[in-house]
Amino acid sequence: MLDRSLAYFLNGVAIRSKRLVPLMLLVLVAGCAKPLPSSEYSWELYEAPTVTPETFTGQTVAILPAVKVEFDPSQETYREAIGGIMYAAITTNDSNPRILPLDAVRSLVNRADMWSDLQSMYKEYQNTAVLRRDVLAKLGKALGARYVLLPKVLRFQQEVFDRVTIIGISFLRTRQSTVDIQVQIWDTETGDVVWHGVGEGSQSAEVVEGRPVSFMSVAQYACASLATRLPWVKNAQAGSALKEQSPGVKSK
Repeated sequence: MLDRSLAYFLNGVAIRSKRLVPLMLLVLVAGCAKPLPSSEYSWELYEAPTVTPETFTGQTVAILPAVKVEFDPSQETYREAIGGIMYAAITTNDSNPRILPLDAVRSLVNRADMWSDLQSMYKEYQNTAVLRRDVLAKLGKALGARYVLLPKVLRFQQEVFDRVTIIGISFLRTRQSTVDIQVQIWDTETGDVVWHGVGEGSQSAEVVEGRPVSFMSVAQYACASLATRLPWVKNAQAGSALKEQSPGVKSK
């Protein structure tokens, strides 16, 4: 009788073990197939027909303070860092026009007593999505810049999602942070938008690895990708490609 009971018990353990094997394999496979640690994307949404490869040659582009974050007032502090991150991303390329960093812009605005003009221009932009031509012209003269670059945080999202859940229990969890950043380039003389693009940066980490991915980390990815789309960079790359395709000319 005892032997029969033991046999039933061992048989039950074997059956349960067989059922657990697929679940264990699922956890193992999901653990090996980790999400991409980081990714970056960018899109050019508009380029004025007047823009040519020579448009920005010898010109100054000033980086303005980022537009106020409307969707979440608690994220307002993040926009303070965008100007610096964008400047670092842009200046890694050798084909740039002269780039005026945000802190220099602030100093020049203060010296020209233009802070109230800048404040009213931003308030109007929040309602109209347009920078006033008269204020732009005055700002361009104060900065010595033909063009201004206006950044804006469109979205910053941090989330945690389960990659493997069995019987309501989460075995593997991933944190992911994503940011979308918009950039517009305005002509201070004509009041025209000459370029418009958006960049996205995303980074993932396992929950066991510690704190969430910071805004600064994902913003660097977004700005780096966006910087490659800027018109002077794109035109320089196109020019280099044409040179490579052109047949060489032998000198006599």
